[in-house]
Amino acid sequence: MPDYTQIKYRVDDDKWYHYKGVKPPKRQSHGVSEDNIDEVIRTTQEHKHQWWQKGNYIFCKEGPNEHGVNVGVFKRLKGTNPDGSPILEKV
Repeated sequence: MPDYTQIKYRVDDDKWYHYKGVKPPKRQSHGVSEDNIDEVIRTTQEHKHQWWQKGNYIFCKEGPNEHGVNVGVFKRLKGTNPDGSPILEKV
């Protein structure tokens, strides 16, 4: 049976760095983990959304986490309902 304890796992993107003998860059987390995902979802859902459109995306900068949705090129943001949901119209 082979001994798998000696295998060193590497990210495929690091092949060039290893080939050149250079240390690969340190990777930074995107800020969401299993530890804080419930808190991120709760704070995103609790605030009153203020939607903005830029191109084919609508996004909300209110609250601690900016979030958005791709609505496509044939929809335009017309306004916001009292509950904070976006009103979209077909173009």
